[in-house]
Amino acid sequence: MINRVNINNIRNFHTCRTLLSGHSKWATIKHKKAANDAARAAASFRMSKQIQVFAKMGGADLNQNIMLANAIEKARAINIPKKVIESAIKRGTGELKSTEKMETVVYEGLAPGGVAVIIEAITDNKNRTIGYIRPCFNKYNLNMTPTLYMFDKKGVLLIDIGNKTSDDIFEEMIEIGCEDINEIENNSNEEELISKQVDEGNLIELITDPKDLGKIGKILKEQGYKIKEMGIEYLGKEDTMVEINDEDTMISYEKFMSLLDDIEDITQVYTNLKEE
Repeated sequence: MINRVNINNIRNFHTCRTLLSGHSKWATIKHKKAANDAARAAASFRMSKQIQVFAKMGGADLNQNIMLANAIEKARAINIPKKVIESAIKRGTGELKSTEKMETVVYEGLAPGGVAVIIEAITDNKNRTIGYIRPCFNKYNLNMTPTLYMFDKKGVLLIDIGNKTSDDIFEEMIEIGCEDINEIENNSNEEELISKQVDEGNLIELITDPKDLGKIGKILKEQGYKIKEMGIEYLGKEDTMVEINDEDTMISYEKFMSLLDDIEDITQVYTNLKEE
């Protein structure tokens, strides 16, 4: 149960603990590919498209377009060449003419186990993209049906707060306009962290109004917090979350999600599967 604290009868602000492994939001629901050569190539392609769209939406000024700035940092972290990044920005701003007309599209449906899914894709050909996605549903006799009503659209940031705790930054996050704060428990063992060369402090997930995401992200950077992830996401409403308790159904669910993973146009998949 999530404990809610009313702040001046205006905003419900709560803290809870989220696991960064297993079926957690950050490890499974977003369904990122494993770190192998093919996956890195796909990630590079997807990141380039995201950079292009962010540049188109907010311009090339990194001081004003915090989502573009964050995307570029992530691109550099996975060693995407500088020339690729610069070309993606120029295509987005129109400085570099391109025959591609990238747009963001959203698809809805039900996965095995009655799990609602929201699929985001960036594509220059919607007919091609739906032609890849629909067979994933057909294979498991599933329906592409409206599910957006089961989700809230929110701004989400994952930040590294070093040695601080959620209690230490609680008031500070209220002041800058955050709606919710969640502690993220990283269940990776020490050997995994060493092998990945990860040096992380305490991770905190912040939930904001979508229109405040850029402003809050900019404030956090100015205050010295390291933003590891940020974006506008679909979060399952608490009263719609579902569980999968049957092993065969879970296997089908994972296979279905794996099919979606293999579609390069897809950038994110959100579900209302309840975390373990």
